Amino acid sequence: MPRDRQVHLLEITFMYSRPRRRRVLAAVSVLLLGALLSPAATASASPASPEAPDPARIDLVLDLSGSMNENDAGGQTRLAAAKQAVTRIIDTAPEQAPLGLRVYGATYPGQDKKQGCADTQQVLPVTPMDKAARADAKQRVAGFKAVGFTPIGVSLREAAKDLGTSGKRRIVLVSDGDDTCAPPPPCEVARELKAQGIDLAVDVVGFRTPSSARTQLKCIADATGGSYADAEDADSLTANLGTLFRKGWRTYHATGKPVAGSLAGCQDAPLVTPGQYLDRFTGGRDLYYKVKKRPDQRLQVSATAVAEEGYSRGSIITVAAGPPGDGEPRAWLREFDQSMGWANIISTGGRSKPGSGNETPAPDDTGCIVVENKVTKSGDKPMPVELLVGIADKTTQGAGARTPQPRTGADAEGGFSFNSATPIGPGTHRQSIAVGEAPFWRVELKAGQKLTVKAGVDIPADFPDSATAGWAVTVYNAQRESTQCNKDNRLTELLAGRTGHIERVCGPWEVTDQDEAKSSDSKGYDVPGTYYIQAQVAEPHAKAKGIVVPISLTVDISGTPRSGNSPVFHFGDDTAQGPSQPGANGSDKQGPSPTAAAKDDASPVGRLALPIGIGAGVLVLAGITFYALRRSRAAS
Repeated sequence: MPRDRQVHLLEITFMYSRPRRRRVLAAVSVLLLGALLSPAATASASPASPEAPDPARIDLVLDLSGSMNENDAGGQTRLAAAKQAVTRIIDTAPEQAPLGLRVYGATYPGQDKKQGCADTQQVLPVTPMDKAARADAKQRVAGFKAVGFTPIGVSLREAAKDLGTSGKRRIVLVSDGDDTCAPPPPCEVARELKAQGIDLAVDVVGFRTPSSARTQLKCIADATGGSYADAEDADSLTANLGTLFRKGWRTYHATGKPVAGSLAGCQDAPLVTPGQYLDRFTGGRDLYYKVKKRPDQRLQVSATAVAEEGYSRGSIITVAAGPPGDGEPRAWLREFDQSMGWANIISTGGRSKPGSGNETPAPDDTGCIVVENKVTKSGDKPMPVELLVGIADKTTQGAGARTPQPRTGADAEGGFSFNSATPIGPGTHRQSIAVGEAPFWRVELKAGQKLTVKAGVDIPADFPDSATAGWAVTVYNAQRESTQCNKDNRLTELLAGRTGHIERVCGPWEVTDQDEAKSSDSKGYDVPGTYYIQAQVAEPHAKAKGIVVPISLTVDISGTPRSGNSPVFHFGDDTAQGPSQPGANGSDKQGPSPTAAAKDDASPVGRLALPIGIGAGVLVLAGITFYALRRSRAAS
């Protein structure tokens, strides 16, 4: 959340600001929000190693009826456009994502309805998209021909069988017309699947469909809790199909190095070296870790917790570090962040002050990190937490870290975590997202540069309204700490029943340096490095989730970088601030690429990870004000 924040609640506004070292909440808002708690996967052989839940199993059902040969899809046939879109899905599918492919109307060109309406085949079993499976799938797609009938209902029944009977499953149907084989009517089949209590939804893309077919296809999606989107050409088909697949694959996916923080204080805490780790909260318990840092080095600690539906208002996480001893460690750094109820992550981070004379030394250079858990309604279910640890010392002052090549066009589609945030440069980037998604992008900024972010969304005329729905843009600095968006302090641009194009502008803000006298500390733009941009439709009506909306993201970077000797933090791996290879936004998995770390026995190469979905729901209590005041005074 931005440091200066505003919460909208039934058109009543409450504001508070929070300076870096002494933060005081001036008011707290109350709102009831429902959310589900999503458990992390069970631990591996190492103790308490939280992992991401298995991604949804997805079966793509593709229409290859004769009408797909129509040459009206933006200068090419519908079939050619469909091949392009499906190939894109195969190329960008994460390796661990189980994907299958079923077609109908592909083999029988005759007029016998009985034969034509039985023409449905599973051409690719539901399997993770490793290199071999990916190559096989693309080869099969290249050979597709469109010749026959349109047995949608029969194909949906068979697709459900393809996916099995356990876990999260989705069918993504692409069709350009009505079912020509009913019975069974497709919508009745959809209701039949739903009535079986199967955890399965059908998303539908209507490709140049007439109004009669659109009604039928929307009914399929509505009956199963899926989404519907229209497409008129290859580009829109590719975008909308990709958006529907990301719903099953691209929640905040966690991979990386597991760690089990101590629940009983610093004494029994594990030692963490520069890198990114994955742990988990339970029942409001704090997590402790040991870290080695010499007095001449600087420490960065960032913590991120992620929810599927958004946190309860007032949920707080805090990171602090310092020498172990009586009370909580905080002599080196302390930062916190509070959820306003709509964001799917709570993320905060801090850095120690420069210079050995500015801090309390630790015995044997071993300090303690604590991640404080004040997430309301957390219960006893695991809540994954990402911990990023970095070290900078004199040997790394001014050292060059690898900067990824900015992407454009389709390759600039937002990723779904800090690690998979898509690198972009100045300019305007367009894509579509499903309501409920919250993609990330990243830009590199140096002291002296100014950042302006303008994000727009096109809200359809029939968009289900919600009193608290809005268009939200969040900018996070290099500490993964949210910054102020603009001087009006609002978190979101409220929709309030509006439709059409709605824009939200953040900035311009000048990036300074923590060591500079004119630091913009209170706004969060005092840390040169990687900045992250996240956009989403906040607090949508439940019926709005899954609706595909076009968005635009315009980034402007002005000003002249100033020369200086800012510290460069190393996180155990030069991918710590995000991927740099094309296509990495389709998968969070990255290979190791060691880099020089700080010269200390506390700096071997680590690996990165990203947390995954949890949830929370509910109520902010006025007691949070007391908590923040007490913590702020204690920190001072």
